[in-house]
Amino acid sequence: MAADDARLLQVKERAAAVFMALPGVTGVGIGGRLRDGRPTGELVIKVFVERKRPAAEVPPGQLLPRRFEGVGVDVSELAAARLEAAPPATAAPPGVPLVPVDQTDATKYRPLVGGSRAQVDLTGSGYGTLGCFLRHSTDPNRVFALTNFHVVSVRSADGSTVLRSPTQNSTRVGQPTSEASSTKCCSDQIGKFVAGSADTTRDAALVQLDPGTQWLAEVEGIGRLTGTHDVTPLEAATGTYPVRKRGARTKLTGGTVEAINTTKTVDGITHTNVMVVRPNPNAAIRPPGLTYFNDHGDSGSVIVNDNREVVGLHFSGADDLALRLHKGLELPIASILGLFASADGTPVTIATSPTDGAVQTVPGGPALRMPAELAPGLTGPPPGVRVLAAAGADLLPATPSPTPELLAGIRAQLEASPGGRQVAALWLRHQPELVSLVNGHRRVAVVWQRCGGPALVQTLIRMVDRPDLVLPPTIDGQPLDSCLGRIHDAFAAQAGPELRRALGSARAALPDLAGLSYPQIIAALGAD
Repeated sequence: MAADDARLLQVKERAAAVFMALPGVTGVGIGGRLRDGRPTGELVIKVFVERKRPAAEVPPGQLLPRRFEGVGVDVSELAAARLEAAPPATAAPPGVPLVPVDQTDATKYRPLVGGSRAQVDLTGSGYGTLGCFLRHSTDPNRVFALTNFHVVSVRSADGSTVLRSPTQNSTRVGQPTSEASSTKCCSDQIGKFVAGSADTTRDAALVQLDPGTQWLAEVEGIGRLTGTHDVTPLEAATGTYPVRKRGARTKLTGGTVEAINTTKTVDGITHTNVMVVRPNPNAAIRPPGLTYFNDHGDSGSVIVNDNREVVGLHFSGADDLALRLHKGLELPIASILGLFASADGTPVTIATSPTDGAVQTVPGGPALRMPAELAPGLTGPPPGVRVLAAAGADLLPATPSPTPELLAGIRAQLEASPGGRQVAALWLRHQPELVSLVNGHRRVAVVWQRCGGPALVQTLIRMVDRPDLVLPPTIDGQPLDSCLGRIHDAFAAQAGPELRRALGSARAALPDLAGLSYPQIIAALGAD
């Protein structure tokens, strides 16, 4: 930091100590003067208030000075701030967003990409945004997703209380949801929480990606990242320093940096290093509507400049009702990366790539030996979602993910017949217990893998769109029906009474599947 910048920061800290004690002041930072809503280029102390008032209405002793220690003072509006992870799907966020909550981007991105929706596997969690990817500075086997700590926690509805915090090296995180899968063919989970916190300097978390996970060093709609940059006071003074972000809620939006090093309290924590971003104008938005740079669900987005350098991590937002804007509150990326190294012992750097669209794979996930009889049906299509075996096991080669529409179609076809309904009910009613058995019981996991369970499920999904595919008569030389029987027996031996009955009903409803195509399987389930 240059000497002049360091002195200005000291002046700002003294100004914050004075002005933050005044009623109605919500933040104090360094930025550029605005006149009639337009930047003048003058570097000033930015004082943010809940509502601007004429001088005649301000009580004695509360009027802000024109200058502080020789530095000009400029006043803008900025309401009280809230963290911007979205609430659970059953609750509606407060206010009228630019993007309705039901239009949040819930796409399952494979390979993973920054700017996509993320959710922690904790009861009652909402969702936020997976910002971008980081590499461990010395261990190439470790790759991380970056988001906010409050995204991987569970807070009360008003954001004031932490109800549940993630457990290091244990709590799982997914994209776009936290759902696992008993079949492990379409699990949303991508990794585990390993580091981070929410304090006066940062609100950030690292999610270590599972071995074998494919990812892009890119942000959706922005492209590949090139590094990091610290926004300087002179850059902030222009009032025109351009930035972008891509969040799960408001998607791709643009804005300009209004202030840096702002003292601002968010849900009881006072930060002194907040960057304030005002959204770019949108002529299509008419009063009383607000123009949003961000909204609930965008927490965890990275703020990127025109050089595609990350300058900050989005964590909160607040209204400027005078200008009809919802502004973004961001934390500088340098502070966040520095604390991962100093506080967590995890030195990281922003992941970059020399070319667009370069798919990268987390090391350490060699492919599980696939049954030879199923290999022909699992080759050819482009890579997508990996097929997981049990937790901690090796991975099958990456394979396409079934879309929600495809899965809904399969369910509708199954429920059209009594036998199909028995098979569908097994998953729909007993998913949590099935997931728990595959992930947590070694005997079940071993039988599931050895009998080709993951590859069988992925083959069945592909058969929906490929009538040329049929199930083989054997798996690793053993009769297919025998393998299915072993899978049934392994689950039934550890299942509760209701799941055991459902397993028996589904097993009894299944015809001999050897040599059948998908249409033939559906027809056989419907036969008397």
